[in-house]
This record gives sequence, C-alpha cells and structure tokens, in this order.
Amino acid sequence: MNNKIRNKLELLFEEAPKTKKAVELKEELIVNLTEKYDDLVVLGKSPEDAYNSVIASIGDVDELIRGLKQNDVLSIEREQTERKKTAMVVAGAVGAYILSVIILITLTAVFNVDGVIATMVFLLIVGFATCVLIYHFMSKPSYIKADETIVEEFKEWKQGRSQKNQLCKSLISIMWTLITAIYLLISFTLNIWAYSWIIFIIGAVIEQMIKLIFDMNSTREQ
Repeated sequence: MNNKIRNKLELLFEEAPKTKKAVELKEELIVNLTEKYDDLVVLGKSPEDAYNSVIASIGDVDELIRGLKQNDVLSIEREQTERKKTAMVVAGAVGAYILSVIILITLTAVFNVDGVIATMVFLLIVGFATCVLIYHFMSKPSYIKADETIVEEFKEWKQGRSQKNQLCKSLISIMWTLITAIYLLISFTLNIWAYSWIIFIIGAVIEQMIKLIFDMNSTREQ
C-alpha cells in the first residue's frame, strides 16, 4: 500500500516542474501520508479505508504545483523585504552587543566610572538589543491554515520551521559575538590569557544546548 501512496503522489506531481524543491515537497508529503496511513491501520481501519482517508486529506495539490510553476514577483519581493528586515535587526543587535562592551571598557578604563554603574549601562544595552531581537522573531505572522488538509498542515509546518531556524541561527551568532567580546574584556582587564580561552569551550556547550532545545521543541510539536 505504501507503493500505492507513492504512485498516487507521483501521478499528482506529474505536471510539477522537475526541480529540487518540487521533489523535496513530494517526498515530504509521501512520508507524511505514509505515517498517517500506518496510524490509521493501527487504529483498526482496513488498508483500503486508510488509503482512501489519507488521499482524501491531501487537499489542493494543484495550488502547490501552480506555486512551483509560477514566478510570483510579489511573493519574492515580500520575501526579500522580510530578509532585509531580519538582516538589519540581527546586524543592529550584534552591533549593540559589541558597542556595549566598548562602552563598558571605555567607562571603566578611560573615565574611571564605578564598576557597578558601568555594568548597569552594559546590561541595559544588552537587554534592549535582546528584547528587540526576540520581538522581531516573535511578531512574525504565523501561517493560517485554510482548512485541515495535509497540504495546509505542511505549509504551516514549513513556515514555522523556517522561522525557528532563523531564530536559532541568530541567537547562536549573537552568543558567539558576546563570548568573543567577554573573552577580550576579561583577558585585557585581568590579564589571564592562559585561562580565559576556556570561555570558548563553555560557548560550544551553550551552542549545543540551544540547538538541543530547538530540536526538542520541534520534535514535541511534530
């Protein structure tokens, strides 16, 4: 029956362009339908009823194929605008993190400002940059399903995964920027170059923890 599902999808995607994106879309739908079919059989449905049920749940594949065929200029422009906006926000946040360290060093080393006040200024800038970054990713609109078909569920999952991947990469990039800045700050102020490199090992552990958290969250949602 799994071959029957694959053959059905091959037939539905017969008019789709022969691109990598189209092939990946087809294969992911096949995996999704096969898993749903197996679940229905386990719940007691007959193979034929389970097959008919999953095929009926596919939805409008023609719409997906039209999207693959057509070069939607408006969608491309929106996507490019969104990417530029994200790049500006991330670049601004990274710049603020770097600036916060520069200000901290300047206040303490040049102007002899009290360490507590200098640290408060440092944390204020870092906190503001972090809030802006989180707000940008959390405020992105989620995909709203038109119905409960497999195609619509796939679209919703695809957009959600893309946004989370962007957030994960941005957090890791900013984390390494902060770690490098802290490494230089500690090394210059305390002159402990022989030991301060350990912070990079800590950074590698934190990076893996961030990735693990995002992976666990994605697995739980699936």
